[in-house]
Amino acid sequence: MKFSDQRNATAQNGRLGRAPHALSMFLAVLLASAMWYVVSVRDRLEAQVEVNIDYYGIPPNLVVTDGLVSKITVRLRGPETLLRSIPRQRLNEAVDLSDIKKGVTIVPLAGDELGPAFRAFEVEDIQPPRIVVKADTRLERSVPVRTIVDSPLRGGALTVENVSVSPATVILRGPESVVSGISNVPLTIMLDPKAAGTTVQQNTILDTPSLVTASPPSVRVRYTITSGRTVVSRRCHISVESDAQHHYSVTPPDLTVLVEVPEALAKSASYLRQLEVSVLPSAMEMGESKKVRPRFRLPEGMTLLNPVTDEVTVTRTRK
Repeated sequence: MKFSDQRNATAQNGRLGRAPHALSMFLAVLLASAMWYVVSVRDRLEAQVEVNIDYYGIPPNLVVTDGLVSKITVRLRGPETLLRSIPRQRLNEAVDLSDIKKGVTIVPLAGDELGPAFRAFEVEDIQPPRIVVKADTRLERSVPVRTIVDSPLRGGALTVENVSVSPATVILRGPESVVSGISNVPLTIMLDPKAAGTTVQQNTILDTPSLVTASPPSVRVRYTITSGRTVVSRRCHISVESDAQHHYSVTPPDLTVLVEVPEALAKSASYLRQLEVSVLPSAMEMGESKKVRPRFRLPEGMTLLNPVTDEVTVTRTRK
């Protein structure tokens, strides 16, 4: 074979090899164009999503007192396929607050500042379109803890001595407008009337205004209830808890019980009258009797000792 014949054969084979390759390229471009049309052009919809907002960059010398929102509503427009693929339970955006100042700062929420999850869409609307941040200077101040002794009983029924708090002073941190007006942290000690004659030690969490924190957050309180308790005997009429209480009789009609009370109230008729004994009858026929356990209603600070009897007899006397 001549050299010219070999060259012609090689060229012919090259043309045959390039033809299938060009066809494959054409089909690939056609398929890519079709996919682009389906994803980017066909079936464009609008959707409204809720986005959780996180904040960062707050200057350390400031405290944000108002204006922060936890969520915003974003209305998007884009391909249906992409809109349905948004993981709506995990939509979060971070807002930079490093430029806020003391007083009021307006922070816009623009669509171009949203994260990469929204770049494939047109942002039609954001509500609210901005947040109005109010900030105050952070103030740190040491103040004493002021104890307030309180009791569920009338004044003077319980006496207390040797009240101490450790530590006696705490450090408050918070907005200057709030902390500057606090001269002390009130701590209310609610006495237990049944702990008379004992020394009480307890850890108590301090109650501070909103946005104000205390360091330490709790203190140790110690006090002694010096008033004592005594035992009193009371004879109580047994009442019937029913709208038709006159249809029943109770045997015995009275009970004598022993109760322990604060010494200061042992002779208080108004206090002792608060001890009540009653029974709650069940459905009964005329003339029927049943054993019923009495119910005792005790005022604050009173302890019931062993009652004389466990049960009484309730009889249905009329219809």
